Amino acid sequence: GVSTPEMAAAVSDGGGLGSVGVGSVDAEGARRMIGEVRAKTDRPFNVNVFCHRPATPDAAKEGAWLARLKPEFARYGGQAPDRLTEVYASFLTDEAKLEVFLSERPAVVSFHFGLPRGEWIAALREADIRLLATATCIDEGRACAAAGVDGIVVHGYEAGGHRGGVVAPAPDDG
Repeated sequence: GVSTPEMAAAVSDGGGLGSVGVGSVDAEGARRMIGEVRAKTDRPFNVNVFCHRPATPDAAKEGAWLARLKPEFARYGGQAPDRLTEVYASFLTDEAKLEVFLSERPAVVSFHFGLPRGEWIAALREADIRLLATATCIDEGRACAAAGVDGIVVHGYEAGGHRGGVVAPAPDDG
């Protein structure tokens, strides 16, 4: 959510691989962001997606969390939500975003917090899109290599205070 088309284009123009994260937007938002980067550079750039396992709704747990947090919202003058939703949709279930990538064909697509299914990886590769995936331990690196990505981004907790999740459970010994 902190990358912008302007930043991605500037990095690419400077000789790096600019990256725009589209985990917080829908398919048409991703298409728009890809178009904005292209309008600012003719250099290759990366489009990053989150591949986390989607949450399993649990009305009882969600209700308990909302009840617990309602007084905290009120304490700070806020309004508690009526229900909980995921902030970032997972690429694992977003076929519309896959179709955007296949039609727009960015130079690179990268996966964070997991990997999409093999047929999606194959379709992206057939569209001549280079693929990167994040690994936080040796087993995750092996899983990424076995999935057929072109490159692996090594990632530790110090990179934003969060980790991926290609294999579960992943050890913290990196």
